[in-house]
Amino acid sequence: MVSNPFTRCCKPKAPVSPTKDSNDKNADQDEPEDVHQWDRPIEFVLSLISNSVGLGNVWRFPYLAAKSGGGAFLIPYFTLYFLIGAPLYYMELALGQFSSRGPATGFELAKGWRGVGIAMIVNSVLGMLSYNVIISWAFFYFVLSFRKKLLWSQCGNWWNSDRCFVPGSRYEVYKINGTTWNCTEAQYNNFSSYGCSPFNTTGRVTATEEFYYFGSLMAYASANKFNNNFFRQMCIVVSCDCFTGIFAGFAVFATAGFLAKSLGESIEKYAESSGPGLAFITYPEALSRMPGSPFFSVIFFLMLLALGLGSQFASTDVPVTAIMEYIPALQKRRSLVVVVTCALCYVISLPFTCPGGIYLFSLFQEYTANISLVVIGFFEVVTVAYVYGFNRFMNDVKMMLGYPAGKYYLFFTWLISAPILTLAITILNFMNTQSLKDGAGGGFDEYVYPKWSAILGWIIFAFCILPIPVCYILNYIQEYRKLSRRSLIESTPSNYGNFSSRYRFLRAFKANNSPSDDWGPKKKVNQYGDYAHLNPNSIANKNIANSHNLSTPQDINTIHDTTDVANPAMDPDFSTNDYTIRERF
Repeated sequence: MVSNPFTRCCKPKAPVSPTKDSNDKNADQDEPEDVHQWDRPIEFVLSLISNSVGLGNVWRFPYLAAKSGGGAFLIPYFTLYFLIGAPLYYMELALGQFSSRGPATGFELAKGWRGVGIAMIVNSVLGMLSYNVIISWAFFYFVLSFRKKLLWSQCGNWWNSDRCFVPGSRYEVYKINGTTWNCTEAQYNNFSSYGCSPFNTTGRVTATEEFYYFGSLMAYASANKFNNNFFRQMCIVVSCDCFTGIFAGFAVFATAGFLAKSLGESIEKYAESSGPGLAFITYPEALSRMPGSPFFSVIFFLMLLALGLGSQFASTDVPVTAIMEYIPALQKRRSLVVVVTCALCYVISLPFTCPGGIYLFSLFQEYTANISLVVIGFFEVVTVAYVYGFNRFMNDVKMMLGYPAGKYYLFFTWLISAPILTLAITILNFMNTQSLKDGAGGGFDEYVYPKWSAILGWIIFAFCILPIPVCYILNYIQEYRKLSRRSLIESTPSNYGNFSSRYRFLRAFKANNSPSDDWGPKKKVNQYGDYAHLNPNSIANKNIANSHNLSTPQDINTIHDTTDVANPAMDPDFSTNDYTIRERF
């Protein structure tokens, strides 16, 4: 059974040596050349900022602030950021850097929970598909901005329908008795032919909550040096992410205020626009009314391109890293893997560009970039803090940094606030789920999605999180069968009636929640101390094997399994500093 993490944290234990033993100096002799590693720490920091500061900072944060009380919104925003966001950010960076693995194999720390990493990969891939479309929209507007007069500032072009309108011009929509209709006065008078309907001129709004894509941080951190100070870097990136949203709010509200004053409208009408409606309807409309509008349009959409590509690069690195880990033979052909991955995602994203692609886009944004990521975050923090063990993970952090950075803050957030709040958000999402709806705007009527689309959305959601229970069940069956093959040994008279031989299903459960035999730093040069058993070249591992007449680490693991004693390096209450074969066996 899995021990209580509170007991693990509070129980005094022997210190873990965070440095190499002098006898392990030859541990890195056969280390293959690492072809994928950050050259300088600043590259890693800038890549993290590019990943974390995304489109959500520009089109989601200002909308939430305007809708939720303005400045008062900053209180719950910062509270949740430091109770959920920052701790999970720390966790992914630490896990990726310590193990030098991406999400595909990073969750070997608990064999039954490998599905958490696979779910991260699935979400990253699905997120990439819809993000491709946003980047293509930004690129399209960016290219069309290089002209003296912006195309969306007037009607009468060959692609415009008779529903085209430009606020403040002769093509302006018709208003009567305080109601705005999605047609001109002449069309309103011919109501039966055009079927005009009231709408909000802020445009079609897809209100989706932006999260950073889980898994990209692990993939980036896996290319770090083992002793890189990721904690300091995390503090820098988190600060940039927080205050960029606030800074973007000033720019958005200033632009919305300019537009509202130009049209004689109330600021509330434009301040509460969000998502693509803000970026591709409200903002272009405001830019078209500014002096030197082409210049401002170019730099605005260039900014959207930079924000979108930064997040897209990070998301793309997740499946690429996963392919490298599942098929090590492709390590030297990483460039080819990147090209093939991008090409496949491009082809798969094409349905989003079809006439009905906006509806598919909304479904993906709602059920992959919103609901499923919160669920995965819950299982991630539970797996690391409860199943693997808080104290055990902090020992791993101590190996890297020399001290357990932020231990007490992380104890509260990982074990209490993050699991409770992510679970609460998940439950509220389920309780408040409604049929998707696109508000009327841009010449379109309000559109309520059919019921079958909700079913499709939940299928997408299930596909995103299904790897978690499936992998757990399959691995449990595998562990149970492994124990069954040893039943003959366990049923001998010498251990008849032994608890471990009688309750095999509990032993399988314990093994399913235990680290795999090869869990630890992936690079041999970092396999020392409690993880010296992984490196066959280490002097410490040879001494342990010779003392017990064993030849390989696999033999040691076999002895641990048959005696029902966990691998010493995986025991949170054990350190190699006080290890002897006689004490453990």
